[in-house]
Amino acid sequence: MSEDLVRLAVLGDPLAFSLSPELHLAGLEALGLRGRSEALRTRAEDLGARLGELAQGGYRGVNLTAPLKERALAHLSRVSEAARRARSVNTVGFEGDGWWGDTTDGTGFVELLSSFGRRPARERVVLLGAGGSSRSLALALGGAGSRDIRVSAREPERAAEAWSRIPGIEWTRWGSPEERRALLGASLVVNCTPLGGPEGPAALERIGPRALLVDLRYDVQPTAWVRAARAAGREAYDGLGLLVFQARESLSLWTGLAVPLDPLARAVGWPR
Repeated sequence: MSEDLVRLAVLGDPLAFSLSPELHLAGLEALGLRGRSEALRTRAEDLGARLGELAQGGYRGVNLTAPLKERALAHLSRVSEAARRARSVNTVGFEGDGWWGDTTDGTGFVELLSSFGRRPARERVVLLGAGGSSRSLALALGGAGSRDIRVSAREPERAAEAWSRIPGIEWTRWGSPEERRALLGASLVVNCTPLGGPEGPAALERIGPRALLVDLRYDVQPTAWVRAARAAGREAYDGLGLLVFQARESLSLWTGLAVPLDPLARAVGWPR
């Protein structure tokens, strides 16, 4: 093993439950690297100070969760084109010539779909919510061949400016007849909101019966929306799968090495 300790963290607010440290350590161990990772609750207004503190402390990088993904852009000297277009950063690295940012949410999601035997080009996608994660997914899905992506937002007019660098999107208003038609015809519905409960962001009876449902939220057990969908005989997954795939991408960015998937999946019990 390398004698150098790779120090990582995940930042967010709230951050009551996070499996990112377990994934970080599993990936580093698989690469033969010694590491340490921790979850640090960080308010949006404290993000710059926290990043500076960690950079000074010799950390290699951090993952970010809501509400820090867009706020991070103001603190970075280099940002990938995908993160810039999505206005969302979930991976930050600290180097001598500056801090860099990238997004692995979208690429991780495309790889997750592939693990289900799904091809983006064949999906009729509805993304519920218009925040940073939704933008990252839409950008990556479009890049992977999706030509039918609808985004449902409470106020599409206000969201449109943040989406200006993501082409090919069709908008629906939350709860509108257009949204209901889109949900009935969808083959893939993704909850990109914090909404919980058995009905989640959309009642199951409003969604086509053959659609794959993915809730980006995750907890100790699958979310209530996912459990309700499975009880009804539907194919549904919570956000743990995306967490695994995006963590693998982040670890590759930090280490420059190809990270095997199986050790990460075993570390958090994916699939479940």
